[in-house]
Amino acid sequence: MLKPFAPGLLICLSFFSASALAVNCQRAISPLENTICNNDSLHWLDSTMSTIYRTMLIKNDAEKVYKDYSDWERSLENCTTDSCIERAYYEGISKMSDVNDSFDWKGQWWNLRAPNMSGGTLQFSRSAEWSVTINMRAWAGLNKDDFTAEARKVYGMAVVEKVKDTSNCKMLIIPKKDGSLQVHSNADWGCRLSMPSGVFLDGRYEKADSDPRPKPTLLSMGIFDNEARDKQFRALAGDDYQKFVDTANVYIYQEDIDNIGARVLSMWVRGAANRQTAIIMYTPEGKIWAARIAPSAQGKLQLHYYTSESKDMKYMPRTLVSWKMRYLDQ
Repeated sequence: MLKPFAPGLLICLSFFSASALAVNCQRAISPLENTICNNDSLHWLDSTMSTIYRTMLIKNDAEKVYKDYSDWERSLENCTTDSCIERAYYEGISKMSDVNDSFDWKGQWWNLRAPNMSGGTLQFSRSAEWSVTINMRAWAGLNKDDFTAEARKVYGMAVVEKVKDTSNCKMLIIPKKDGSLQVHSNADWGCRLSMPSGVFLDGRYEKADSDPRPKPTLLSMGIFDNEARDKQFRALAGDDYQKFVDTANVYIYQEDIDNIGARVLSMWVRGAANRQTAIIMYTPEGKIWAARIAPSAQGKLQLHYYTSESKDMKYMPRTLVSWKMRYLDQ
């Protein structure tokens, strides 16, 4: 029997379905909507505002959030120039995000939302009343780069119009009252095109001297579906368990071509996809097969095989054989 929706959830759903959503540029019907859709920066700010609105509906008093948005939306409709629309978005985002106006920008900030073997840091210097200098480092596997930018302070936020040595990469850095930073970039059309493959800047940042994220495991990453399975594989792989973790920079489901009801995940390191890769296959009954490929001390690719079943490689599942042939049998 289906449980009835909670009243608060119904309120949130009604607000989600209201007009307070990103402009649909396929159906822009007003001068304001068309102006936003014909300016990449305004379109990005519109999408960012929509994301923040949805988040705040869930985190805060939904009725108040909706009222604040509606009031802001009415003020936006009075704008007839790009600059007015831009200022309105910055003002609305600042108010909706509950910005910390007395934020201390000093120190190093770590991206908590970056996946395993990826990350990013922000460091601020020369912070003045109206501007701040930002040094950024971002990486995804072996792909990495350093960037600098000058940001102007607008409504308590830091606005980066262009990251140095990139093409049209813009950022909005929002200081929160819980001491964190929330970063939004124009990744869809700006930053993504300028960054190394897989590298991104968006996320929630926390101040720390070293990476504050908990050490990842195959369980915490969702590669194994329960603690018992993770423990079983730790016993099977021994010290090489960590090598699988260090290979899981990107990890995706793969087809079980043996048709035995197994879950199969292949993984690799960005920037070294053909040299650092692995696969794990396991059944609900607890049968496990796994392999990884990595260079030997002499630089030659080697296969390492692990299984709870027969160690004879002639019994290796076809799923793993097919995977292996991509890298070693060419």
